[in-house]
Amino acid sequence: MKLCLIGDSHAAMLIAAHRADPAGDDLTVFAKPGLVPSDIEVEDGVLRAVSEELRTRLNGMGTSDRLDLRDFDAVVIAGTVPSAFAAVRLQQGHAISGWPSGARALARALSDGAGAPRPLMTRAAYRAALLALTESSLGATLARAAPGPALVIPQPFPSDALLQMEGKYPVFRRVVRNGDGAALAEDLDSAYRHVFKGVQGVTCLLQPADTRSHHCLTQTDLMRAGPRLAEGGQQEADDILHGNAALGAMLWTALRQRLGTPVETTSNP
Repeated sequence: MKLCLIGDSHAAMLIAAHRADPAGDDLTVFAKPGLVPSDIEVEDGVLRAVSEELRTRLNGMGTSDRLDLRDFDAVVIAGTVPSAFAAVRLQQGHAISGWPSGARALARALSDGAGAPRPLMTRAAYRAALLALTESSLGATLARAAPGPALVIPQPFPSDALLQMEGKYPVFRRVVRNGDGAALAEDLDSAYRHVFKGVQGVTCLLQPADTRSHHCLTQTDLMRAGPRLAEGGQQEADDILHGNAALGAMLWTALRQRLGTPVETTSNP
């Protein structure tokens, strides 16, 4: 297959896995860390680099700054949709009424002598906000602009190594401690499904359940020593954001399977 990979720094795990096992796929990479809408332009199926930073990055990878996406069998979009970090930030000042912690907060609020609880947000409102963020994301824009089959691969959930990092990532630590991990992941995955099921020819490839930890994190061994987009580069030892080639290989396997089946938005079992 001839594939175009568009994305941010999370494309690196897919690139590393492809280098290790190309399996006959011809991959063209159109990516840079922190890819934003002002970096690119897509019109009539033609993808162009707009920013000088992206042009420089593409030149270093040997990629043209103008690609006709109709020349590819499929487009793969890595990252560029709301991540688990966006999901936790959205609720950090509230208790979600349909989550385990929200149910407890509501019970306290209704009991005599209870202290002032965190402000409550309904789960429906929270899901609507996640849906709006996903709908307006760069990943959704790219998926709608793809002239043929497209697969969206969201940023992986952060490494569960963060649970051992005292003083860091307190919101994630609270989500896990409160037993809200499954609800968080379910609501984020639901936003992906609802947005991309409405885009013809697009599949959203969700992170496999057997790679997750506490539902909303990723097993450490799949996030350790994640590659950078720059060839030969590697993330810092304490990085908890980027998947490694092992996770990339799992996603490539699922990606190839999806491209051989009718298009629909699904989660990996």
